[in-house]
Amino acid sequence: MKNNYLIYLVSFFSGFLSLSLEIIWMRIISFAGMSVPQAFSYTLALFLVGIAIGASIGKKICRKNKKIDSVTIGYVFFIASIVDICLIIMAFLVAKTSIFILISGFFIIICATTRGVIFPLVHHLGTQDKKTGSQISNVYFSNVFGSALAPLLISFIALDYINTQQVYLLICFISLIVSMICLNSKKIKISVFVVCFLLFFTMMLPERIFYELSRNSYQVDKYPVQIIENKHGFIQIYKDKVDKIVFGANVYDGKLNTNIFHNSNGIDRAYLLPILKPDAENILVIGLSTGSWVKVLSMMPNIKKITVIEINPAYLELIKSDPIVSDILKDKRIEIIFDDGRKWVKKNNNNKYDIILINTTWHWRAYASNLLSKDFLSILKNVMHQDSILFYNTTQSADAYFTASKTYPYVYKYKFMLLSSMRPIKLEKKDRIQESLCKLVRYSNQTPIFSTREECSIAANIILSTPLISYEDIIFSEFSNHEPEIITDDNMITEYKYGKGL
Repeated sequence: MKNNYLIYLVSFFSGFLSLSLEIIWMRIISFAGMSVPQAFSYTLALFLVGIAIGASIGKKICRKNKKIDSVTIGYVFFIASIVDICLIIMAFLVAKTSIFILISGFFIIICATTRGVIFPLVHHLGTQDKKTGSQISNVYFSNVFGSALAPLLISFIALDYINTQQVYLLICFISLIVSMICLNSKKIKISVFVVCFLLFFTMMLPERIFYELSRNSYQVDKYPVQIIENKHGFIQIYKDKVDKIVFGANVYDGKLNTNIFHNSNGIDRAYLLPILKPDAENILVIGLSTGSWVKVLSMMPNIKKITVIEINPAYLELIKSDPIVSDILKDKRIEIIFDDGRKWVKKNNNNKYDIILINTTWHWRAYASNLLSKDFLSILKNVMHQDSILFYNTTQSADAYFTASKTYPYVYKYKFMLLSSMRPIKLEKKDRIQESLCKLVRYSNQTPIFSTREECSIAANIILSTPLISYEDIIFSEFSNHEPEIITDDNMITEYKYGKGL
């Protein structure tokens, strides 16, 4: 092949499309595996095995055929496209099975193998007539450049506009286009064009793979009524007779409810904060989620500012659609910032907060250590007063309690929530708690949340039904089978050593 530009183009797309598919399979496996960190290593390892097998096959083809031409590469791109289309169909068919991750691992190897065949052929074609150092490096550079560009274009751009299924089919579509460029027979090109045409219209079909993977996440045979997807991940919305249930990346995230008497989502934990800090003026919330907790905090009469840091803007779409929490978007005291919580706190450490609430995810999920580690707890100290309180969910991690106890002098357990401060904390008597609850008002019209003192009394009883246990009195053996250890950014023990795993 004398046209070096075509060689470089094909080399570029061999790397770009291969890495793009790895990203998509990683996304599928991560969702099916409930976002555990092992999903990445599992997908990467299998993909590399497939690439190695494919490269070995490509090497044998080059040895048998000394003169590789563009037509051969065109056929391989075509075969790879068809294989990938078949794999995604089969993935949909086996999504209901309990061994989906295992079967998908086999699919990943097949996908990577067919893609791995391509680059040895491209390299052989690109250097068989001109074996200079510059020619070899140009072919490799094109491939590496395509591989490096894939995460940027796919992860950060494409997945923010179209769903994962569409991106996967788009990759297959581009593969067919590259195949057409390489082939020189008009009849074959027409056939490939017909396949391209049909594939293009399948991209218009509604997303079904993640709905199938979500089928049993909440209840057996119950599909989500909606899945909101963007580059940050997935939000699944289920409905039962009373509640709207929210899952984030296939893991329970919360329910849209602020009624303490209904309390289906443990919202009584949120009502504890106005009792402990009734005069709080400045609050920091890391993790917006359903917005239910922010709505409860907004009821406090002395609030001047609630700063909410959320990494996924899709939660805004969820909140807008539900009248239970939608009015927090109209509350001028509430500022919602879309950023990484940890990064934002490090950059904005000039303010001090009376209450810090972290809507932490499950301790075994990827990146959970970023919020549970001693390193981050130390960062939060810089934005707290001496009498400020920090409140977050340990999701039954004994290590989270132990880590907090080595960072703050006073640590308490309320249900599975962790409460920490620089000063001792205790629940007031019932009459004081009742008084604090009666002061809670709706910001929009300043009407009381609890219409009678009797309601305030019942709410106080609900809160007092759960004891506030000091760290020294926590019985870790009730929910942990190992001696607690300190979580750090480096050891990530909640994710790996004591994590859920695949």
